[in-house]
Amino acid sequence: MALDLARRRKTQDDDDIPMAPMIDCVFLLLIFFMVSAIMKVPPPFTVTLPDSATQHEFTRKKFNLFINSDGRISIDDQEMLTLEDMELYIAAHENQISTLIIKADKRAKHGDVIDVVERVKMRSSKREGLEIAFAVSEEN
Repeated sequence: MALDLARRRKTQDDDDIPMAPMIDCVFLLLIFFMVSAIMKVPPPFTVTLPDSATQHEFTRKKFNLFINSDGRISIDDQEMLTLEDMELYIAAHENQISTLIIKADKRAKHGDVIDVVERVKMRSSKREGLEIAFAVSEEN
């Protein structure tokens, strides 16, 4: 009788599903998706991009410059209070910027956009100037 009880206990323990490998797999998947995900930083205000007939693809990296319809300027998630602040930020990070992508609202004043472009070019220490691209709406 004691022998039957010992056998029953062993068979019940053997029927358990090993959870450790499953937990390891879940954590590996979590780490994989965290590392491979692209973090897109929204600007502190809304920007509606204009439409365009032509389209060029640029690498999606940091240093997107946003211009709101009110004339507010932001580089990624940092809002610039003045154009001088923007110049200093660009100058400090110039060697990290391959292409500065300007995303101006379609209702932004033309003068504001030109001021930003001219100040970025003036502040650049590169002989040919900083490469600048304008973003447009991606919808067809």
